[in-house]
Amino acid sequence: MKILEPIQIKNMKLKNRIGLPSLLNMPGADDSSINDLTIRWFESRAKGGAGLIMTGSVASSAPGIPVQTRIVRGAGIALYDDRFIPGFARLAKVLHSYGAMLGVQMGIVGGVMGGRGPSPPPYPDEQNRTDDLFFVMSGVRIPWTEVTIEQIERSQNDIAAAAARAKAAGVDAVELHCAHGGATGGCSFISPYYNHRTDKYGGSWENRLRYAVETIQKIRQAVGDDFPVFVRLSTDQLLGNRGITIEDTCKIIVPTLEKAGVDCIDCSQGDMIRAGQGITIPLYYTRGCFIHFAAAVKKSTRLPVIGVGRIVDIEMAEKFLQEGKADIIFMGRQLVADPDTPKKYFEGRKDEIRTCIGCLGGCGRPCPVNYDIQDNPVPFTPAEKAKKVFIIGGGVGGMEAARIAAMRGHKVTLFEKDSQLGGMVAALALTKLTSEFGNLVDYLGTQMRKLKVDVRICREATPDDVNEIKPDVIIVATGSSMVIPEIARGKPSVMHHIEALKKKNAIGQRVVIWGLVAAELAISLAEEGKDVVIIGRGGEDTLARDYPQARRFYIFRKLTDINVPRETPEAKRVNNPRVLFYVDVEAITPEGITVVNKDGAKTILPYDTLIISREREANDSLFNTFQGKAPEVYKIGDCAQVGDIQTAVWSANEVARKI
Repeated sequence: MKILEPIQIKNMKLKNRIGLPSLLNMPGADDSSINDLTIRWFESRAKGGAGLIMTGSVASSAPGIPVQTRIVRGAGIALYDDRFIPGFARLAKVLHSYGAMLGVQMGIVGGVMGGRGPSPPPYPDEQNRTDDLFFVMSGVRIPWTEVTIEQIERSQNDIAAAAARAKAAGVDAVELHCAHGGATGGCSFISPYYNHRTDKYGGSWENRLRYAVETIQKIRQAVGDDFPVFVRLSTDQLLGNRGITIEDTCKIIVPTLEKAGVDCIDCSQGDMIRAGQGITIPLYYTRGCFIHFAAAVKKSTRLPVIGVGRIVDIEMAEKFLQEGKADIIFMGRQLVADPDTPKKYFEGRKDEIRTCIGCLGGCGRPCPVNYDIQDNPVPFTPAEKAKKVFIIGGGVGGMEAARIAAMRGHKVTLFEKDSQLGGMVAALALTKLTSEFGNLVDYLGTQMRKLKVDVRICREATPDDVNEIKPDVIIVATGSSMVIPEIARGKPSVMHHIEALKKKNAIGQRVVIWGLVAAELAISLAEEGKDVVIIGRGGEDTLARDYPQARRFYIFRKLTDINVPRETPEAKRVNNPRVLFYVDVEAITPEGITVVNKDGAKTILPYDTLIISREREANDSLFNTFQGKAPEVYKIGDCAQVGDIQTAVWSANEVARKI
């Protein structure tokens, strides 16, 4: 396989072509030094088989320096002083013991991260509007300040000095971060969207690239000719001609940086607040959807090229390598969901890989599907005494509890009243936009079969079942139910969100969805040809309120007129679904749903199907029923506290690892 072929970059030889890209949420001590948590965070990926491990951006300047303050204050790790060298030496030694190489990313923060931009805020007509996307989602105004020539030179010298420290510590490569729009100074200087300077660092391409070129040259002077220097680029800023385009990257940026002394091009894309879908890619996008950028760069340079972008399986990575679209593949979020992905695949245990579901619910600390990724998980240990464990409920919480308990040596029986496992998550996977949620259900089902968990579907648990099984432990994982408002109860053609997913054939042509949280369902039904209206009492800031930010980016571009670049086809505003904000439901009759807006105006919405997606309540009655029926009785997931996938998976581990 191409992916197992070694690759040499200057004096660094990688054992394979799988890497962990830079993720900023790496742990560190309060003083930003490397501690045991940092070691564990990176060691797990090296142990799992990745050939190259790249840190997130480290602080190369001390606290109080405007270009670097936010990274240091946000914890992470630093390399602005010699006192940090022993920590990096320790990390390098640990990773080398697994045959992995260590790269350290560095750069300066941009205005988005609380640093300084190359010039005052770009496009004031966008930045200061109250309907600006970033403001609506966060309520934050970004007080950008122009970085001075003195600060530019200071940052360049600090980065070069940090690179020299990395080399002294035994690190194998360094990377200059010039990607992700306003999040980094490196990209802000290059981008015509952000850089409006009139001095030698602004204006022409030569001037806007000057910061990166000078920094690379200083790094090279500090580390010597044989030490690998990478650069990470937003090869396309996804802002159309207002930002960096892939044509700019191939014709101008890459040749310039190659001439400056770069040894490898790390191809990312997007802009942190204007096109976040290129950085934290939601499950709405096809896997590997941005590899064409790396492929274009590959044709424009002799240097090794790294491809990245929701590549979650080894076979896809191998395909891209075979096709010559990249030389190395970064698998960031997949190596968060399951750090052992390469090891399992190459050992023939593909069915044991826990595939990323693209939910973007943390992508590090936390990761909803990987309980062990957090700083202080309950340790996984074999059970001191094998017990009979009776789990009631086969959603992902109950399935995860069954998996963990069985792995620890307990004898597990699981009852599920439905005909299928997976509960609410399996139902959500029936929607086109969230079909990747099915990855978790498939993984847990496979593991339970391999562990020989006694699964009985279409079975509601009763006291008689407890008397038959005689469990030592009962875990109630009966989930939650959608609440139907009084005004809608008993009315024809009314169903709740989960019921609608399971009975799609019963959904009529004209659909009204009551609940702004159900944006994914609304878009999916519209794409299937339904005429959809989604209504809610709140405003635009409540649309998809509980979604992670990058998923909300997608929803906001599709369903609102909030100010946001819409340069690409998938980002275009749609008229179906139609969204009605600030409305209350006054009546539901055969003629339609009468809604009243905040000004008192009434509208009747004809409908064939009304779908309710609002509050949920815990199904915890069985917990009380089975109290005292076994020595240990627990409840987990929504049954204990209505939440999300992380709530279910993590609460399952908290219980199953202790029984």
